[in-house]
Amino acid sequence: MDMFVEIDKVRKDFPGFKTVTKEVSSVELNGYQKFAVIVYLICFCAGIIVGNLFPVCGSSSNFFSVCTINEFNFSLMLFIWFVSLPICLFFFAIGHIIALLTEINKKLGKKN
Repeated sequence: MDMFVEIDKVRKDFPGFKTVTKEVSSVELNGYQKFAVIVYLICFCAGIIVGNLFPVCGSSSNFFSVCTINEFNFSLMLFIWFVSLPICLFFFAIGHIIALLTEINKKLGKKN
């Protein structure tokens, strides 16, 4: 058997843009998932703001302990982003589990 012939038999085309948009638009988010997305967007903006509010010292003079140049604090911004990501993913996952359980409950309710 030729491997490329088998690949051509099994291969499927990538879905079109319309198919992907229909699948994405058909998904409804519940309260937990909306909360997680909103909190992450807020934390994303807060990371940028806090990184600007608490700058790092770019350079200091030799004789004084005074910063002459303040630079944006990327490490603080990334810290806030990466701490908020698992927290928001946790809430999003809880929302997804609740959505799956309600869908199962609806299907079981129809059988009775």
